[in-house]
Amino acid sequence: MSRPHPYCVATTVSDEALKVLLEASGEGKYRDNHPWLAALDMLDAAGAAGERLPVLFASGKPSAFSHWGYVTDLAVVELHRATWETVLSFTPLQPVNPIWVDLDSVLLKPTAEQLDREVREGIHQHRYPVTEGEIRPYAICETPAFIGQGVS
Repeated sequence: MSRPHPYCVATTVSDEALKVLLEASGEGKYRDNHPWLAALDMLDAAGAAGERLPVLFASGKPSAFSHWGYVTDLAVVELHRATWETVLSFTPLQPVNPIWVDLDSVLLKPTAEQLDREVREGIHQHRYPVTEGEIRPYAICETPAFIGQGVS
């Protein structure tokens, strides 16, 4: 599996959490109490297609993308009624290309209907940039062009 999936997940981490991840050689686990079920489906689809699912991490105030890696595992567990834990494992983190650090430089994944119109009708649909409100707990985005070019 070498090429990136056309879509990625993007999330925010605190500056302290990012520092800990980077001190651990940039690889590790990210935990969240929201069930990342759609992301789990994307990881499965990426694996079936021989692709790797990228993850983008943003931090700071205001949030900006700083690092990225590939998801190596994603576990979603219901601990007890309506209480969830998601554990995201990933490859060593790489710095984000400076052109892509602003949240609005990355675009949200278009809907299935938008993509269908593009294919069937040749109508390119408008894309919407990621905002602070959409990145928490995570957003599904179009994979930025710099991912998969050179560093894996």
